[in-house]
Amino acid sequence: MKTTSVLVEENYSILKYEGIPESVITFFEETNWGSAGAVYVRKNSRELIRLLKRPALFAVHQGETIVGTAVFCHTTPTVLGVPYNCYIIRYFAASDSIRGKKLMKQYAGKVMEVVREAETENTIYVGCVEKGNIRSYKVVENAGYEPLGLLQVNAFSRFFPKHQKNIDRIQSESDKREALQLLRKQYEKHVLVHFDYLFLSNNYFVMREQGEIVAGCQYHRVHWAINNMPGLMGKIIMNVLPKLPLINRLFNPKRFEFLAFEGIYFKPGYESSLQDLFEGLLHQEKLNSALFWMGENCPYRQQIVKHGKLGLINHFVKDSGVYIMTSYRNMSTEEISVLKSGPLYASAFDYI
Repeated sequence: MKTTSVLVEENYSILKYEGIPESVITFFEETNWGSAGAVYVRKNSRELIRLLKRPALFAVHQGETIVGTAVFCHTTPTVLGVPYNCYIIRYFAASDSIRGKKLMKQYAGKVMEVVREAETENTIYVGCVEKGNIRSYKVVENAGYEPLGLLQVNAFSRFFPKHQKNIDRIQSESDKREALQLLRKQYEKHVLVHFDYLFLSNNYFVMREQGEIVAGCQYHRVHWAINNMPGLMGKIIMNVLPKLPLINRLFNPKRFEFLAFEGIYFKPGYESSLQDLFEGLLHQEKLNSALFWMGENCPYRQQIVKHGKLGLINHFVKDSGVYIMTSYRNMSTEEISVLKSGPLYASAFDYI
């Protein structure tokens, strides 16, 4: 795997990797994610990291030990239909040994200098910070990022999800083109729209009426272990809910398995069909809960929420979200203004 030395300073160094080495995957599997909100471990990182599109890893080393990471995934999202060069930053993490020492704040800015200097195109850099995580917010802000908007975490759950007989899996190239055409039309007024992770494992499904697609979405299977949740409600969720019959079907902190939905489409007036699709996919995968991320001001999220019937788990995540933070290279004031004008699109894969 190709590596490049970016910086050497005292006993710290930064290396750039074209790809993700095995040692870093192990680091990710052992990392506690989150701080102000839920603190969790990603249990199927190994499987998901292999699917990242065009990743470049920047790793902070203390001697031979990795103590901090950031993965820049190169993509081309659209802003109101116009494509832009873009890097989405994932797996921004620090080991317990350097947390609170302001080292990530120091080195995050230096990494961004290197990344910006390498680009000549009009480029958008995208990071995310969990709502309420003031420490990470300051680190990202110090690296030259500013808030663009809030992604709301939404949940869908059923105690006994029912089989839905009229669900179709999208597999043929013609069906994929049909689904993409509908999605591009639906999200043409949104920003940061990309469909890099649609059709993975042929897991995009639709519901049709008289041959017409009326609802569709992609799912990814996710496995987290929740170690802590804040406040009194967090203690109740962690310690009481798992002991309650039925409710523990929806949430087991030691083994929280769920579906992450993205590429969500529904024809106007077919919110019920979308929920039937969600329910059918839970039944198919023998799970009870799902999460999906949508812009706080996304009109489709508002329609889904207004329709209701999302299930019990949604009440526990309704105040959860992530701030989308952006930085720019060679972007005009007018282009940035356009970027800020539209509702945010979210690919769930970027947040699992």
